[in-house]
Order: sequence, then C-alpha cells, then structure tokens
Amino acid sequence: MVARKKPDEKPPETGFSVDTKLFQELGELLVAKESTALVELIKNAYDADATLVTVQGSNLGDPQTGRIAVSDDGIGMSGPEFRKGFLTIAGRTKNKGDRRSPIFGRRYTGEKGVGRLASHKLGTYLMVESRKAGPARRGARKLPKAISRINATIDWNAIERLETLDQVPASRAVTVSERAAKGVDAGTTLTIGPLRSAWTDRIKSAFLREAVTLAPAPILWSKLPANTLVEQLVFRSGIPVRDQRTADPGFQVKFAGDLELGDQLIPDVAQAASWVAEIDFNHRTGLMRVAISPTKAAKREFPASEGFSFERKLGRNAGPSFQSRIFQQSKRTWAPAVQGIRVFMEGFRVPPYGDPHDDWLDLESDYKSRARRQLTSLSNLDLQNLPAGLANEELVIQGNAAYMGAVFLHRASSGGLQMLVNREGFLPGPDLEFIGKWVRIAIDLIVRLGFVARKEVSDANKLERNRKKRRKAAGAAGMHETPVSFQVRESAIAAEAGIQEALEAIERSDFAAAAESARNVQPRLEEIRELADDLGGEALMWRVLASLGAELAAFVHEVNAIGLQIGASISDLDTALAEEEPRRIRTPIRRARRRAIELAERIKRNAVYLVDATSFEGRRRRSRQPLRDRFENIVPFFQARLTGKRIRLSNEIPEDIRTPPMFPAELSGIFTNLLSNAVKFTGDRGKIRIGAREFRGMLVVRMENSGQSVSWRRSAKLFEAFQSTTEQPDAILGQGMGMGLTITRNLVHEYGGDIRFVAPLSGFATALQFSIPLG
Repeated sequence: MVARKKPDEKPPETGFSVDTKLFQELGELLVAKESTALVELIKNAYDADATLVTVQGSNLGDPQTGRIAVSDDGIGMSGPEFRKGFLTIAGRTKNKGDRRSPIFGRRYTGEKGVGRLASHKLGTYLMVESRKAGPARRGARKLPKAISRINATIDWNAIERLETLDQVPASRAVTVSERAAKGVDAGTTLTIGPLRSAWTDRIKSAFLREAVTLAPAPILWSKLPANTLVEQLVFRSGIPVRDQRTADPGFQVKFAGDLELGDQLIPDVAQAASWVAEIDFNHRTGLMRVAISPTKAAKREFPASEGFSFERKLGRNAGPSFQSRIFQQSKRTWAPAVQGIRVFMEGFRVPPYGDPHDDWLDLESDYKSRARRQLTSLSNLDLQNLPAGLANEELVIQGNAAYMGAVFLHRASSGGLQMLVNREGFLPGPDLEFIGKWVRIAIDLIVRLGFVARKEVSDANKLERNRKKRRKAAGAAGMHETPVSFQVRESAIAAEAGIQEALEAIERSDFAAAAESARNVQPRLEEIRELADDLGGEALMWRVLASLGAELAAFVHEVNAIGLQIGASISDLDTALAEEEPRRIRTPIRRARRRAIELAERIKRNAVYLVDATSFEGRRRRSRQPLRDRFENIVPFFQARLTGKRIRLSNEIPEDIRTPPMFPAELSGIFTNLLSNAVKFTGDRGKIRIGAREFRGMLVVRMENSGQSVSWRRSAKLFEAFQSTTEQPDAILGQGMGMGLTITRNLVHEYGGDIRFVAPLSGFATALQFSIPLG
C-alpha cells in the first residue's frame, strides 16, 4: 500500500550539487601552464579596453612570500559586473551582442569566460581592486575617470576545504565590497599570492621565452623599411593584426620585477634576411595572393635573384581568411627568440606553432629527409608562369630556424578554427590544413627562387675552378687523350693510392693514419664524381641532339615547305589587292587564310616536337614514363610524311604501360629514330604498327612496317656508326647519316636493355624490337 503525502508536506528539494574540486579540475584542464594562465589574464585586460597592462613578479622563488600582480588601465568592473562576470564560471558576457569591447570596439579574445581560473592555477589567494570607468560612447579616444571602486578577495584554499559550491556564500571565502570613487583613473589590479609552487629558474626561463612572443614583433606586421626589397609585395602599409572598428589607441604589455624581459633583440631584417614572402587570403572573395621578393642585400650577393607573385581565385570560404609575412635567411639562422613561423589570433600568440619542438609545417622533417623529398607543393600548384625547378633543389630545404614569420587570424573570419580546450593550438581540420598548405607553398617558392639565384653564382665559380684545372690538365695530358680524360685518370690513380695507404694502415692497426688517408682521398673522389656528373649530363644532351641531327633532312624539308607556303600566301594576297571586283577578291583571300592556318599548324607541330625533345624538363629527372603518350608526342613531327605517303600508323601500346625510371628526352630520342626509319622503309599506302608488353620483368617494345625488308645478314652492322639503313634518300626525311640506330642502341644499353631486328608478323616486311628491364 502506497503512503499518501499529507497536504502540508513540502516536496524534497532536488538539483545539482557542485563539488569545490571543480576549480582544480577545470584549472588543470583549461589552463595548461603558468604562461598560459598569465596570457589569459592579459587577454582579459585587452578585452576591458586597457591600453597598458603590467605583469609584475616578486619573490617568485618563495611560494609563501611570492606575488604576481596584473594591473591594467581598462574600464574596470562594478560590483554586479564582478559577480556576474568574474564570479560566473563559463560566463556568457562575451558571447552576447556584437562581441566587442564597449569603448574601442575590440573583438573579444576570450569566449568561454574561464580566464579567472588562471588565478587559481597561479596561486592560493586572489585580491581584486577594480575602479569602474564612467559612461563613455563607443569610439571615444580615452576612458573617463572612475565612478566606483570594488575590493574583492577569493581564498581558493578555503573554497576547496568546503564540500560544495553552495556553501561558499556563508563561508566568507569570497568577499566583495563596493564604494564610490571620484577623481581616480579606471583600471583593475589582480594580486595573486601565496603561489602554488616556487618558480624555478627553468619555469621562469620558459615563461620569459614565451612572453617574448606573446605579441608579434613590429617587423612582422608593420610597413617594411624603405629600400629593403627588390620588388613590391602584397601589403603596402602593413598587416592588420587585430579586428578593430574604431581608432584604437593601442595595447602594450609590460613585464616587471622578477618577470622583466630585459633588452629585446630586434633583428635588422634589411641586412639579415635574404627573402621575404607575404600571403593574403580573403574568405569572402576567395582571392589568394602570394608574393615573394629577394632583399636588396640578397640581390647584391646573388644578382640573378628575382621575385615571383601570383593571384588565384579559390572560391568563397575555401578556407579561413589569414595574412602572413615570412623572412628567410640563406646562410644563417635567426636568434632562438624570434625563429619559427608563429600563429596569432587577434594579435595574441596561439602556442605551440613556431615553438622549437613544434613542426606544424613539416620543415624539420623535410630538412632531415631532404634527399628523398621533392617540392611537391609546387608540382601540384599548376601555374603557367611558375619558375621551373632545377635538379637537386630539394637538397637546400631548411629547417624552422631559417625562418621568422607570422600568420595573423581574426575570430570573425576564422570560425572553422576551434581552440583546443587547454588553449594549446587548434583542433586538426581542413581550415588548419588550408593555412599550412599555403604557407608551405610560399616557403617552397623561397627555396626554389633562392636555389636558382645561388646556382648561377655557384656554377660561375665552379666553371672558373674547372677552367683552371682543365688548363693545367691540358699542359700535362698526352697527345692522344683529352684534358678531361687525363683529369679522371690522375684522380683515379691518386684515389687508388690513398685507399691502398688506408688499407695498409688498418693492417698495422694505425687507425689514425687510415682515417687521414681516407680524408685525403675524399677530394679526389669528389672530383671524379663532379666529372662523372658533367660527362653524364653532356652524354645525354649529345644523344638527344644527335637524334635531332639525324632528322636534319626532315627539318630542312619542313623549313622549305614553310617558306613555300608563306610565298604562296603572299601571292594570294597580292592577287587580292590587284582585283577591283569585290566578289573576286574573296577567293584568293580564302586561299591565303587556309594556307595561313596550315602554316600555323605546321610550325606548332615542329615546335611541340622540339620542346618535347630538348626542354630542360625532358632531362631533369628520371621518372616512369607513360609509354603510349610519349610515342604520341613525337608522331606529329612525321605527320606530313605519313599523310603524303598515305601510311596507316597503328599505336597498339596499352595505356597503362610505363617505362622504368628514365629521362623523357631519352625516350623521345628512341621513338624518333625508330619511327623515322619505319617511315623511310614503308612504301606508299603502307602500314606501321607499334606495340608493347611486359614480359618476365622486361618492357618489350616492337615496331614493324610494311615495304622494304632488311637483310638479316646485314642487320647487326646497321647498329654501327655511319651505317645508313637506306640506300635511296627519302624525298622528305633524306637518306640519314647512319647514326640513328647507333644512338638508339646506346640509349637502350644505358638501361641494361637490348635492341635487334626480329622476324616480322604476317603482312609486315621489317620488325625492330627493344627491351629494357623494368626493375
């Protein structure tokens, strides 16, 4: 049987009971370290329209007598504002309205209202003295005098001795008194002490390092000194660090007492920096602007230094709005206090980005593995006027210490960036990745432009050194060897002797002598390596040029044909000018137009072939080439002859087959020589077929043609120099110099492959097949 409630019986009270340990738990969670705690208090002063905040420490090595005072000249608090704001955990006062300070219109830097927990992190007792400013309109240039004053205390130890927060009012652990004020300046002073723990030298040093970077150095946002740069960058009058709507008188932070920072290092950027980059992205317009310029000091040292800039429409809200400026040093590193690229939100630094042990841009990891990394951010950029990279440019990637820079964010335009709960960085996400991607693009542009500029000077110095060595070698070389051959032989003999000396020293356990011999060998080996690099590059270029030279007759024919077409077009235009009847003028003009179109296509066809065969990219870096596409690239050069002889060309190379790593120019040379021979051998209305397959770890390519067959007894000799495959000259392609197959064989042999004439399939007269290992 259920007992019934009596009419005058009150229901039991229900609700949440909050343990006083909440302050300790929240403090440890939301305020990670002492520097973070003080930064939160400084932000509160900024939000209160202060122009100066002073942070003073005294006796920090003694917890009992140690004190930290944070004083500002802001608008202060009244009694109700203190109770509603400071004494309300996770208050909403900064989340309502336009979220700007009342007088200077500053965007609030704190949103969760947990700044007061910073005082709990630092000490066991807090004294607050705040003088409330009188009424003032938004946009006033200075604050009025105070009209009231409050004094408050919070005894954190007394609060934590209680069980629940609802016991606090009766405990006197928190006290607040208010009285009128007259003729005194507004402002607030927070005095924290005793301290929770002694500030050791390590803690103090760590704090001072972070305090230096609390606000960005002026050089990172102000107008750059005149005559610093060679070219104009993005920001002509400085970068807006904070979101301000009115004439803000500014904000300064001063550290005093035990926390005094001392003299600050202000780097002479005009003398120290080599390159400067600026970035600006507007999320409303979607416009990204990036500009790089050498400093005048770098230009004097490396005259080939040139800047680069571009704009790109990325689309609205492609990422958060941000601005950035980055300084780079080529030969040195920045002082530890300023090195790294840091992130600032409304002018306050967001750690840990830019810290010595933070690598948010992957600069350190890429620096340590630079021999295995390419500037991939630039290869995916797809800009028509992007400066071409040079071989080994990735070897000059630098770590964080070579850069000093800042990324500036505003709350209103970076809503997708969410701060971690402990105020140590942002949650990972697409907005943070967007910023990192474009900052890294700017840095990689600095790497590329700087490498190009330095390499010109380096190459000139190397050329002069080599010229002196060659001059000496020329006097010592025999009658039957070149100076380069003499250099290689002499260096190899010296290296061999040095290695022998090292081995003998090791056998007698004289390891110091062995090490010395090894060190003496190193310059000789370096010289051999440099000569091998030079000769290897020259060999590739000579083969490419020889492949083009083998088609000299075809080029001559093309030039003559272009000349004839130009002459015919001129004749048609002369005829049109001589006609008096308007209707008769149109016929020669149409002919001239048709010939002009054909002429343009012919010139384009030849230009595309030449660029593909001889460009720097074609011999810059070996890679796995798409075989079918590379063959299609050289076909247009032969199109006129294929069409003239009505030859049917069948490309049966599978689209997914790729070569082993090789230079594009080498593959173009092979296909040029093979197709040239096939066209010469094939009669009118003939056919040419090319196919490819992978077989037992080899790439096998086979080209066969109808028409004239090759004598099997003579086929091996056709690969020898000056043994022409044709006895009758082709009207367009000529007879040839007998070098095409020799060059092709050398290119194939370079990769451990083989080339030979093989039995053709039915319907074809000749077949040539080459194979290259895929592994």
